[in-house]
Amino acid sequence: MPKFFNSDLADLTHQLTLSPRRLRVGQIRGIDRLLGIIDLGKAYPFDFVCYHITKYRKRGRPDAGPSIPGQALIRDLATMAETLSRKAGLKIAELGEESKSHVELAAELRVSTKTVRRWRDRGLMGIRVVCDDGVNRLAFLRCTIDRFIKQHRELVERGAAFKQLSHAEREGIVQQARALVARGPIRLHAAAKLIAAETGRAVETVRYTLRRYDEANKPNAIFTRWNDGFSEREAAIWRCREAGEPVEAVARGFDCSVADVESVLRNVQIAKWTATPLEYIYNEIFDAPNADAIIIDVDEPSACPDNATPQRIPADLPPYLRALYQTPLLSREQEYDLFRRYNYLKFKASRVLKALHGKAIVRERFDTLTELMGRIDTLRRRIIRANLRLVVSIAKRHIGWSAGFFEVISDGNVSLMRAVEKFDYSRGNKFSTYATWAIMKNYARSIPEQRYHLNRYVTGQDGILEAAADRTAESNSPSDLLRVQEMIAAGLKQLEQREREIVAGHFGLGGVDGGRTLEQLGERFGVTKERVRQIERRALARLREILDPTLVDTLGS
Repeated sequence: MPKFFNSDLADLTHQLTLSPRRLRVGQIRGIDRLLGIIDLGKAYPFDFVCYHITKYRKRGRPDAGPSIPGQALIRDLATMAETLSRKAGLKIAELGEESKSHVELAAELRVSTKTVRRWRDRGLMGIRVVCDDGVNRLAFLRCTIDRFIKQHRELVERGAAFKQLSHAEREGIVQQARALVARGPIRLHAAAKLIAAETGRAVETVRYTLRRYDEANKPNAIFTRWNDGFSEREAAIWRCREAGEPVEAVARGFDCSVADVESVLRNVQIAKWTATPLEYIYNEIFDAPNADAIIIDVDEPSACPDNATPQRIPADLPPYLRALYQTPLLSREQEYDLFRRYNYLKFKASRVLKALHGKAIVRERFDTLTELMGRIDTLRRRIIRANLRLVVSIAKRHIGWSAGFFEVISDGNVSLMRAVEKFDYSRGNKFSTYATWAIMKNYARSIPEQRYHLNRYVTGQDGILEAAADRTAESNSPSDLLRVQEMIAAGLKQLEQREREIVAGHFGLGGVDGGRTLEQLGERFGVTKERVRQIERRALARLREILDPTLVDTLGS
């Protein structure tokens, strides 16, 4: 279940868990009665909600207090009921009426268990009870089931009447999608919503059908990535240029003019930029007639004397961290100016890209856009580099939780880069405050996962493993190496295709030429370098579960 949308309801739930246990069944029944009267299109005061659950009303004007939207209230009440019942350890005999598990309920209503779980967001309240075998399970009271059926009779009947898509229905969805794409550019999700409204099918069903079709019919796919919209020749020209070949050499190799090659390169580059829309924090000053004069053409604020002087570098730091201390910190005025320039340039570039949509790409316009993208990248790097020391300082607080200090720093750098894109400079806050919150939030999630993984593979024989590692080069026979290769190949077959290709391309496994950088692999799959790093990390974690962990650890050496 999701977390609470409303903080007042989260506080109320915590308070109720501290109330006498004998009140718990009554509180849960109060939640169920409240779910029976909520309208999705209305908002309800918190005091009104509190009264129906606890029978306590504050003095003063009735139904006062902040209002909660109906949709959020239904989800929070379902979360509240499950939390209260789980904390109380209610036994099934204490409920005083019939209850059903989600499997039994699915059979009764003739729907899937996934549908039953999805209906919990619509008000089908489930509670956690201790069954006769001592296991805590999700259960649905008979009064809750009857109330939900009465409230949503049409929804329940439609769920019971659901059947798999026929071949004709799938063909119809594909044809409708092709017709929508023919009218103009449209994304998969938007097309799925339109088709779902016409066919009466769920949006996810339509989207899944279209994805399956595109995967099975890549040459005739309806929704393509940026590089799928070009011919093999155009894609080859782009790859040659990316590899560093001069434009003149590419033109000779493909028997065309330099102008033709440059035209192809412009088209592909625009498609790449368009495939990843620029995100920026809008400010009304961006639309001012003299915006360039007051944002771009002005001089940058001068650095504070304290910030301009590099700090003393601790002697025991590694070279990477020592280099960070040579970059002065930004003053508040510099930081405000850089973020304003950064978001304004992205705003301008986004408008230029939008103006180019569906039109012939003029060289002058393309040169303007290229300059904007270059300046955007320069500002992004400058902001990130000035704040890398912040990541190190936060990572040092967590070094006791993780053996890989540089891995923790790398993870924090990713959070820092996300924070740069989301920070609203106009609110007057320091970026370091916002970035600290973002990095700490990420560490709170990622570091416990790393601790769990490390604890899971503790063998208690570290000394033996270290000694064995020292003898590996001397004791490995050809048959041993062949056996290791066979084990790794078997493990690779159990990975997803993209994970397998990334690991094999980076480390040269399975007969694939290795040595490809993460950036090159990102170009291959149309994603960023950091996304490739995340996929590789996930794939190696899966290999460690499949294979002996020491085999996987040798990949990075």
